[in-house]
Amino acid sequence: MVPYLILVFVPFIFYYVGIYKKKGRLSLNIGNSQEIVTKNCVLPVFFIILTLILMLRHDTIGRDILKYEYYFDKLSRAGFEELFSSDWDVLYVALNWVVGRFTDNFQVFLAIVAAITVLPIAVVYSQDKEYSVLKAMLFLNMPTFIMMFSGLRQSLAITMGVVAYTFVRKKKLGWFILFAFIAWGFHHTAFMVFLLYPLYHYPLKRKHLIFVVPTFLVMFVFNRQIFTTATAFLSRVFGEEDYLVEVDNNGAYTMVMLFFMFAVLSYFLPDEDEMDEEALGLRNILLLSAILQCFAPIHMLAMRMNYYFIVLVPVAIGKFLKYTRENFKDVAWAAKTVMLLFFMTYYLFNTYRSCRTGISTLDIYPYRFFWN
Repeated sequence: MVPYLILVFVPFIFYYVGIYKKKGRLSLNIGNSQEIVTKNCVLPVFFIILTLILMLRHDTIGRDILKYEYYFDKLSRAGFEELFSSDWDVLYVALNWVVGRFTDNFQVFLAIVAAITVLPIAVVYSQDKEYSVLKAMLFLNMPTFIMMFSGLRQSLAITMGVVAYTFVRKKKLGWFILFAFIAWGFHHTAFMVFLLYPLYHYPLKRKHLIFVVPTFLVMFVFNRQIFTTATAFLSRVFGEEDYLVEVDNNGAYTMVMLFFMFAVLSYFLPDEDEMDEEALGLRNILLLSAILQCFAPIHMLAMRMNYYFIVLVPVAIGKFLKYTRENFKDVAWAAKTVMLLFFMTYYLFNTYRSCRTGISTLDIYPYRFFWN
């Protein structure tokens, strides 16, 4: 449990440590001034620790890792012509083969995947360091955090989707399409990344809630019918049996309510006249994520297809808190405080319980180093 506690508490120490340019040079400063706090090192330190935890984990940490190790041993030794006969996603197969040209050590492969997975996410999160502690705590409670320990293919696809998002912000459509295809090459569900560009740039405002709320309710009430129809359609279009699924009613309604609450706050707290383009775009992404989450209680495939948006939810929340309307400042402060305390307590409680019982989602608790 110790590495997970370090991940939670050590970054806090750097809240009053800031790195920024001063007279053309990078400067490290310690203090509680607004300039230092808004450029604090919480998120860089958080993601460095996370990277190390992922790199140094035992191959029993993560339910699917032993399977990935088996395929790494197989694919890393395969001839080039054999790569195209694999049933797995083509870019993940290619990554195994390329790394296999240099090493047959699966631990090295895990370290490379960890670095590739975390770095782009760390860059996007760290570009705005306000509400850094809250964003870190939210990230720990998102399902994408757990996925990093087990689902290597989808984790790589998610992070390529984050790279694609950076080009959405810059309105570089060509680069966005390239990285969306790269994400798709790592996991077949990543076709969802293509929605980021139109979604981000669609001018959805508070006045559109008259259409948004009924849409959310319809999706939630008729989730079973909509989901089965959609998956059947995707199966026909992409020829993937993975999309042709049966409803399993896993009962994951807590996340639906949570995301709905986030969506509501994102429309009522911020001053739309003050919000920048990224804040508006991220709010749209948050809204879609909340709608997609309506289908998560009936099948995990819905959650997997939502991962590409969920990973950006903590960034979105930081943004709409930043642009809170003047008469809602107290509400925003209370919301931030409650969320921070709740998500920290929730994560620590679940971590403690999982480490004590040995039972956890995707078997990521308790932690073991690879040399143990």
